Amino acid sequence: MIKLGPPSKKGQSLVCWGAPATSSLALVCIPWAGAGAAPFRAWSPVLGDTATVYGLRLPGRESRRDERPAQTAAEVVGEVVAELADRCVTRVALFGQCFGAVLAFELAKALSHDGHGIEVSHLVVASQLPPPRFVEVDPEAERELLQYVPAHFRDEPDFVELLLPVIAADIGLVSRYVYRPTVALATPITVVYGAQDEQLSRARLDAWRRETTGPTTFREVAEGDHLFEGDAWLRLAEVVHAAL
Repeated sequence: MIKLGPPSKKGQSLVCWGAPATSSLALVCIPWAGAGAAPFRAWSPVLGDTATVYGLRLPGRESRRDERPAQTAAEVVGEVVAELADRCVTRVALFGQCFGAVLAFELAKALSHDGHGIEVSHLVVASQLPPPRFVEVDPEAERELLQYVPAHFRDEPDFVELLLPVIAADIGLVSRYVYRPTVALATPITVVYGAQDEQLSRARLDAWRRETTGPTTFREVAEGDHLFEGDAWLRLAEVVHAAL
């Protein structure tokens, strides 16, 4: 059972890594279940000449660990759209990995169809089935939740104990997600998957094409597993850089 604390003052969702890019493009990076903005700090040297890199820090983790986790994708989307407007962002690219791909997809739809005045130049998704086939994982099944804990942390029981409720909250959000077909995006989509990912294959990802009238590109990372751990993490950043 997920234990939620009382509501607290909201922190910022978007964490800027590195100096602002010379271009007007902002890259919003949304992590896998349970993760925060920190993993994307390493991406700034790779992508900094192309876009200003922002990691998404959802409530319940890192500096926002005392906040209640988000309950719906719409709640997250609304918060991010408001912050982008506050920062006067006019062009954005979106990256979402696994759980984060669900949020990136909904954010792309909101920005493209709801007249926010922010151009979505590209959507990059990694390690996620296409909608409406987003994976549903039982948020109470600890064995399933452990797949979202990076391998180098799994032997640290105190850390895992802290992380599992956050992962469960994120997976609970996805389990409540309802895919609503709308007008397709016009945004180019790049779909990335790891060759070592036992959960996905190229064939299972093909239906991402249906979500845009623009081009859809598929990229395999030879050394990548589901979370793109180790050297594959920067290789993933290079793939995103090439897509943009």
